[in-house]
Amino acid sequence: MLKAVVFDMDDTLLSINLSAFLAVYVRDEARLLGDIGRKNPFSALAALGGSLYDLNANERDEDDDRTNYAFFADTLRQRCGVPIDDPVIADAFECYEREVLPKRNDAIIAARPREGARAAIEEVTGRGLRVALLTNPSFSRACIECRMGWGDMLDMPFELVTTMENSTRVKPSPRYYLESIESLGLKPEEVLMVGNDPKRDFPTPDCGIQTAYVGTGRPVRATWSGSMADFASSFSEIEERFYERQERELSDIVQDVTRGRA
Repeated sequence: MLKAVVFDMDDTLLSINLSAFLAVYVRDEARLLGDIGRKNPFSALAALGGSLYDLNANERDEDDDRTNYAFFADTLRQRCGVPIDDPVIADAFECYEREVLPKRNDAIIAARPREGARAAIEEVTGRGLRVALLTNPSFSRACIECRMGWGDMLDMPFELVTTMENSTRVKPSPRYYLESIESLGLKPEEVLMVGNDPKRDFPTPDCGIQTAYVGTGRPVRATWSGSMADFASSFSEIEERFYERQERELSDIVQDVTRGRA
């Protein structure tokens, strides 16, 4: 049975110029890093950008169980020598993300609730389904909550919000998705993912989680494609397609087993 619907955030529940946001965020954090470490601003920017790239590359040994935050902190320390996980330094970055970053939203970043987002959450929870926010965990809890505030999401009943601190991989790694839903006590076949990114919001390789796609185009892997504005009114159709796809996949498995025994 479908038991939970898990949502991406940026350009799914939150309308945002993500490139503009990242430019401001990385610039500000690099300046802070340079000031704390007494580093040249360009070298601080290179170290921060390189560490974020390494994190999002997902090129880690299978037995590397560090959280994304620990991995990022270790990588950044290697690149520039600044221990951002030191409590005093960590407090400085958290202060920026909680007190300064929320004021950075402007006409260029243009962050605001996406049309249909609240209706989608209300429709899903109204049917007794659980919800979680599976936003790419390459940011801290404070940074993610900043954007949740811009999207009027802080009161939404998410049972889990994935962050740097509670995840060990990023999208589209199946490990990220499986660890997230396992923490909720769920199985892949009991979950529907909702997202706008044709690369990140489909686990790669496939791990049994279906995706409703609310971005541009119609990916072949999508169980349903449409706009976030139409999601709530289309949810009965989405549920129907979810179960139809499960039946097809189960039938394919049975046929494969039958052929193997023949």
